[in-house]
Amino acid sequence: MTIDVRIVLGASLKAPSQLSKQSLKNLDKLAEIGLEAPIILSGGFYKGNKNDTEASLMLNEVNKISEHLRSIYLETESRDSSENVQFSLDIIQEHGWKNIVIIDQPLHFFQLKLLFKHYIRLRQLDLNLIFVPAEGVYGGNVKWWQYSYSFVYFVYLALCTCYYILKGKITFRDIEAEFIR
Repeated sequence: MTIDVRIVLGASLKAPSQLSKQSLKNLDKLAEIGLEAPIILSGGFYKGNKNDTEASLMLNEVNKISEHLRSIYLETESRDSSENVQFSLDIIQEHGWKNIVIIDQPLHFFQLKLLFKHYIRLRQLDLNLIFVPAEGVYGGNVKWWQYSYSFVYFVYLALCTCYYILKGKITFRDIEAEFIR
């Protein structure tokens, strides 16, 4: 399978957050092994900074860490994960891409899978999603459950997922489809 595009979603804790930086490092590693697909950096303005979008700050970071990365699209309007997905899908649809690699922290995968599947179903798209875990924030062989922020981040993601369910951005149909195959 040929990869059409790679996506790194912002993590608006600080822009670019340590989480986003690790995802960006994975972009460089994928490029080194020959995966040269275009890249979408997704993230709008974040709290505390009204001058730079998260995507533009991630682009600055990409320019520091890699000479391999080219063909970069910036999605600068999103304010949360749901909008990251929606606006990234706009770019994907515009280019007719089908095979998408999403690089993020493993704790975020469940929520992202639900959001992507929800909006893909609503738009009646036929896309293949491949989730690639970002390197551990602290590097080395540290696993995601060993991070000091894991419990707080997990609770935060669980609350965000509940919020998306209440707002209709994730449906029980999406959740059921993920668990019942």
